Amino acid sequence: MTKYREILRLKSLGFSERNIALSVPCSRNTVSKVVKSAEEKGISWP
Repeated sequence: MTKYREILRLKSLGFSERNIALSVPCSRNTVSKVVKSAEEKGISWP
């Protein structure tokens, strides 16, 4: 299961998509899709 909150949290801390993918773990493609989708919907980490 994809950890959407964790991906957005790490992205807000300045982690690269590659490092997020290694930490979560999931593919870099999944991280990219989650970040792009969140940006399109105006969702960000507080």
